[in-house]
Amino acid sequence: MSGKDYLEKVKGERTLLERMMGYIPGYRGYKEKELRRESDRLVRMEAVSRLKAAKNPIRMAFANPAIVQKLSQGDAYRIDAFNSRLDRITQRIDRAVAGYAGMFDAVKVKEDKLDSVTQYDVSLIEKAEEIRDGSEQVAKMQPGNDDWGTAMDALTSKVEEFDGLIDKRSEMLRALAG
Repeated sequence: MSGKDYLEKVKGERTLLERMMGYIPGYRGYKEKELRRESDRLVRMEAVSRLKAAKNPIRMAFANPAIVQKLSQGDAYRIDAFNSRLDRITQRIDRAVAGYAGMFDAVKVKEDKLDSVTQYDVSLIEKAEEIRDGSEQVAKMQPGNDDWGTAMDALTSKVEEFDGLIDKRSEMLRALAG
C-alpha cells in the first residue's frame, strides 16, 4: 500500500456528517490535517505490528531451555542484542511524533512534501517486513554455527539501519516544520 492509499482509506471511512462538514469554510483544512494524522498513525502502527511479529520466531526458536543451554555466550549475546534493539525501534516508531501535527498553522507546506513523508513511512513498513522475514529465516537455522552467527549479525544490522531511518524521519518532519 502506498502513502496515498493509506490516506484514501482514511478519507473513505468518513461519516456522512464529516463529509457534510467538509463544505464548511475552515473545517475542511482542519479535517484534512486530522485525516493526515490518522493515516500517519495507521502507517506507523503497521510498521510496529510487523516489528513485533519479527520477535516471535526468534523467541519461539529459543523457548526450549535445552537449546538455550547449548548456546555459546556469544550466541546468547547475539539473541539478546537483537531482541533489545528490536524492542527499542518498536517503541521509537510506536511513540514517534505524529506527522503533520501543528505544521499547518503557521507554515504552509506543499502537498508533495507531505506525500513524500507518508511515502517514507510506508517504506518503514517494507523495512519492518524485511526484518520479520529475516527473523523467520534465522529461526529456522541451527544456532551455533558460522552461518547462523552471520545471519543473526545481518539481522541485527537491519534493525540498526531501521533505527537510523527513524532518525531520518524525525529530521524530515523538523524540516517541514522549520
